[in-house]
Amino acid sequence: MKKSPGSIVLRLLLVIVGITAVNAGDFTYKFALSDTTPYLKEAVVMKLDLEQTDHSKVLLFKFSPKKSEAYEFYRLDMKEEDAYHAAKIHYTYLIYPKRIGEIDITFDLIEMVTTDEKVAYSFSGDRDNVRGLNKKDIPIDLPPLKLHVKPLPKGTQIVGDFKLDYTIKKERASAYEPLPLTITLKGVGYPPVLDQIIPPNKDFSIFSEKPIVRTVRSEKGSRCTVTYPLALSAQKSFTLPEIKLKTFDPKTEKQNSLTIPKKQFTVTQPEPGTLVDKIDSPKPLQSDWGWLGTLLGYLVAFVAGFLSAKSIKWRPEKKVKPENALKAEIMATSDPKKLLALLIAADDRRYESIIRKLEKSIYSKRGPSLKQIKSEIDKIASEETL
Repeated sequence: MKKSPGSIVLRLLLVIVGITAVNAGDFTYKFALSDTTPYLKEAVVMKLDLEQTDHSKVLLFKFSPKKSEAYEFYRLDMKEEDAYHAAKIHYTYLIYPKRIGEIDITFDLIEMVTTDEKVAYSFSGDRDNVRGLNKKDIPIDLPPLKLHVKPLPKGTQIVGDFKLDYTIKKERASAYEPLPLTITLKGVGYPPVLDQIIPPNKDFSIFSEKPIVRTVRSEKGSRCTVTYPLALSAQKSFTLPEIKLKTFDPKTEKQNSLTIPKKQFTVTQPEPGTLVDKIDSPKPLQSDWGWLGTLLGYLVAFVAGFLSAKSIKWRPEKKVKPENALKAEIMATSDPKKLLALLIAADDRRYESIIRKLEKSIYSKRGPSLKQIKSEIDKIASEETL
């Protein structure tokens, strides 16, 4: 619902209350807040004006909010008005409350006092011999600014006014082949970086990279574009359920849902002929006994070679069976996802049960350990070499 005129007037009054002007002796400072009762993760603009009142001194200032888990802050601007012994500095910050209830925004301010002579001396060196400025640093204890932070509506995932877009490059793939999917959130508000934009699902695996975040901040808030590069993979056809992301815009106090509709993906299985040899067994022996002459020829050649070697006392080196390259790469892998990719690429039906166990271990955090899985693979590879 839209804000009532009464709530708008109340908010304006709170902004006025949030303005403080205090004389600190050598200077005055004045704070202004755009809102003192924001929602959680709603942008608040804070301004601070420092103005020198004792014109007999040279004053410099160093200012920043203190770091806190209760809020985030970003400096938008700092303007200085250069005037002889009449320093004026204007700071503008964007603050996001991260905790509901009463929170205090605290500050670090240092007043640096010096003289014209000391300033001139510090600039009297050449480019390669700059002298340090001799000054007196005085920490100033500023009172905290208080915010009363309101909770978001239940189930809110995104704070601000955002739109959703998605791109599905293909809807058909072979078993375990990646299906690329890109989701983009764009708008104004708190950067919508979610841990899992697609919930886990037993029917398919989700491969994701770190979201790409682009943010431009101003007094109007943060204009963000967050892109999620993803890929889905499955053994058989599956349906991606409808995904709804609940949003809340503090400016209008409206709730909304961003939706990715339900989508069907077709996963095809490879032809059996591409997985196994077409010849199941050796050709049976022929009844013409022609093979016997060939076998005897081989035996005669072998015996002759053996006797020749003995006669010159030559010992043939023991032949070592070459190591299975795939097995070596598998055993050297410590990353479960890389191991999954190797097994899928091997395209060997003997590893199908291993692939299912490995997927369960990676994506549901259940199932055998990597060590146990490697042991099973080693057993299968050893049986091949027998």
